Amino acid sequence: MTSWANRGIPRKRNLSQIPEELRPQIITRVERPEVILSETFQIKPVNEIVYPDVKSSTASSSSLSMIPSSSYLIPAISAPNQNATELMHNGKTFVFVILRNIRTIKDNELWITSYNSIRKYYKNKIVIIDDNSSINTVNGRLTNTEVIQSEFNGAGEILPYYYFLQNKWADRMIFLHDSMFLHRPFYPYELEDDIKFHWHFSKNGFDNDSKLENYVSMLSNNKELMNYIKDPIHSWKGCFGTASIIDINVIEYLQSKYKLFTALTIMIRTRKDRESFERLFGNILYYEEKVDDTNCSNFGDILDYPNAFEAELTHIETISHMLGQKNYDTAIVKVWRGR
Repeated sequence: MTSWANRGIPRKRNLSQIPEELRPQIITRVERPEVILSETFQIKPVNEIVYPDVKSSTASSSSLSMIPSSSYLIPAISAPNQNATELMHNGKTFVFVILRNIRTIKDNELWITSYNSIRKYYKNKIVIIDDNSSINTVNGRLTNTEVIQSEFNGAGEILPYYYFLQNKWADRMIFLHDSMFLHRPFYPYELEDDIKFHWHFSKNGFDNDSKLENYVSMLSNNKELMNYIKDPIHSWKGCFGTASIIDINVIEYLQSKYKLFTALTIMIRTRKDRESFERLFGNILYYEEKVDDTNCSNFGDILDYPNAFEAELTHIETISHMLGQKNYDTAIVKVWRGR
């Protein structure tokens, strides 16, 4: 028996009572045009990566042969140097990880030069992590190399640590930006520690303490770390570009205690985010006493690097000549290009 209060509410029509030719057409949600259009905006197309044959297999790895691209030249991907060796130290294996971002065709010269510089000295596995490139790569063939298209667009410098944690390619990772190139082989003492920044920097006007504290609040076991971060007299150095040589054991420890890499990879999206992470990374390693002022980096303060934040030279021989004139000894050279 129907309640008197419901008498004015229309009932659902039973479609079986309507002649078939008069029934309304039912379109499922997934078939509706506006839904299909909306779904297309949720997927970022993956840039195709093509590596056709290199014409000459006898090309010297130190040769920066060039292939034309419109109005300028891009270095060709070199064949491996016959004198290259497998980098190992104290029984530890190493993987090189290059973080790449390509916004213009000319940006290809950076990661290719970085790749070639590694292959000049070492045969170790190379992993190239592509972070939100907007164009395809140029042609070339890579040796013992894996390319990862990151699904975390804009996460930048945290990505090598995140994917190293997931894949454990070797005992230790040497993380390079695509704007960093090997200048010489590493000295044994540069490979001794479980964690070494390439360069460090001190507290400066670019620090965003509120964002730093916000990141700490997202971590596990963060109470004591938060007190350390808020202490105005605590000592720390930032890890420039968050680029380092690091043992998988250090990464696993930071993940186990703080959930550092899984908690923040999905949060970092902008340049300011990435700047805060290189400061947080240094703070945590200081707090955990993994590094200190005497041993945090291999090549010192980034501000002591010749023409730091100014030069846009990308030809490795020109950079090497400049550093030689300055008597600046480093295994890694760095160039700056605004992207």
